[in-house]
Amino acid sequence: MIDNDTVVLLLFSQYANVLSIVIPTSNAEDTIGELLESIKAQDFHDDYEVIIIDNGSKDKTEEIVKKYINILPIRYFKYEEKLGVANSKNSGINKASGEFILFLDQDVTLPPSTLFQLSTILNKENYNIVFQLKLVYPNGLIDSCGGLIDELGYPRELRKGEPAENQCIDVTDILYAKGSAMLISKKLLDELQGFDPNYFYEYDDTDICFRAIKRGYKVKFLPISIFHHEHGALSKDLRSREIKLTYFIESRRLYFILKNFSRGYLFRKIPKVLFYFFGSMLMDLVKRRKTYLFKARVKALVWVISKLPEIYRKRKNEIFINEEELIRRGLIVKHKSKI
Repeated sequence: MIDNDTVVLLLFSQYANVLSIVIPTSNAEDTIGELLESIKAQDFHDDYEVIIIDNGSKDKTEEIVKKYINILPIRYFKYEEKLGVANSKNSGINKASGEFILFLDQDVTLPPSTLFQLSTILNKENYNIVFQLKLVYPNGLIDSCGGLIDELGYPRELRKGEPAENQCIDVTDILYAKGSAMLISKKLLDELQGFDPNYFYEYDDTDICFRAIKRGYKVKFLPISIFHHEHGALSKDLRSREIKLTYFIESRRLYFILKNFSRGYLFRKIPKVLFYFFGSMLMDLVKRRKTYLFKARVKALVWVISKLPEIYRKRKNEIFINEEELIRRGLIVKHKSKI
């Protein structure tokens, strides 16, 4: 006899999607239509869904998305407040029914064969691997073939700015998959308990991939190209953009290394981390003469200090890895001396 729970499970599996495409958006009227058109043009016959998490858009994003509601299997969720990158992705994860989730930024487009090529990856052998697709600018230069970090936690994008043709043509190990084009199984996301919500902007992808590696899983670059137009969600005003990038990159970098690096490695690297951090603050005042960047770094430091109790609690339940092994594998590289 089949019990009720089994019936529900059978019904769910019958209608479950193979792939959920999760797209966090915010004021995406310039790009979201082109992305949805590129999804519409896909030669992909498996069940899939498109989940759009709208972070308080004030433009025509909703109007454009609704034009595709009856054309694509779209589920649209609009929030009045800005959730931030990590929370937007977690919201998408909670709503997704697919075995795999493809995270896309609002300013990418997919060549017609993208999902068909991905279909060979959507199987149980790849449940424990995080993948990144090849991000290429429309001018034919590489945006990212995956990323490494240096010993101080700064990101190192592979092949960025180089011609895409005949570059990055093999599946390779990387330290993190860029969230603009990340494929990961729902099973692995559940084990990792999703993205850390403290990453409002920047380092959410680095953090979840590093946590996967610490548990013995792989992060790999996948040579399937998609186009990244890189409109971005930050202000077009240069000063405002500099302030926000400096604040988010520095605050989340420090949070990332304090939370994720092993005690011994952190003890050895903290003097160098602080030297470069305070050195950058000094350069903001003396050489760059940008006091607003100095203030952004102070704000970043204050935020990290406020998170120290939470970092301590998370470290108590975290798995750690021998960073020397990651250095040997070329996933953590030496810091290039520059302030």
